[in-house]
Parts: sequence; structure tokens; C-alpha cells
Amino acid sequence: MPYCTASDVRLIIETSLSDSEIESQIEMSDAEIDGRIGTQNPTDKLVKKLSTLITAQAVKTRQPQAVSIGEYREETGGILEAWEREIERIYRLKGTPTIKGSEYRHIDEEKRYPG
Repeated sequence: MPYCTASDVRLIIETSLSDSEIESQIEMSDAEIDGRIGTQNPTDKLVKKLSTLITAQAVKTRQPQAVSIGEYREETGGILEAWEREIERIYRLKGTPTIKGSEYRHIDEEKRYPG
């Protein structure tokens, strides 16, 4: 079950891609999530937001940074950077910290500092 839908992505980005094209991108985004933080609960709203943002970011990178028609010009205004910050924030929230134990060794001071 995908973490988000094409209509979720369309809420934050306007695109001429079809729903099936967006759904293909959602599959890749969800695979990235699963690979980075493990399989998640598809009903988790934070995971849905993460999937939506990653997909929208991928869709936006396929489009030009600015569009101009005559005198009208529309710029992305740094939205990709804002999305990237939000994506990393969610990954930090959802990711489990990796804790590795180290082997404790007793240091014999007499052997270390003879004499």
C-alpha cells in the first residue's frame, strides 16, 4: 500500500504528469523511505507527508526552475530547498538511532606504565 496518492501530491504541486506517472514516482519515493528508515505504517500521517514531499520534489526537478510567458514569469522561489529541509527533518524524527556497543577493556596500569 503506497504511503500517499497522486491527489496528495497534486495538493502541493501543479503538474501536467498523469496520475499513473505520479504513482510510479510514489513507488520510487516509498522505496527510498523503506530503504532509509524501514517499512512504515501506511496510515501514519507523518510518513504520508514524507512520501508526498519526496514525490513532489522529484516531480518538480523534472520541470524547469522558472516559467515565463511574455511578461509573466513564475519562479520556484526555493521550494526545492524548503522541501529538502522538511524531508530531512521528518527522517530525523522517524529514524531510529543506531547505537553500537563498544568492548570495554581493562587497562592494567602496571603493564602500561612499568617502573
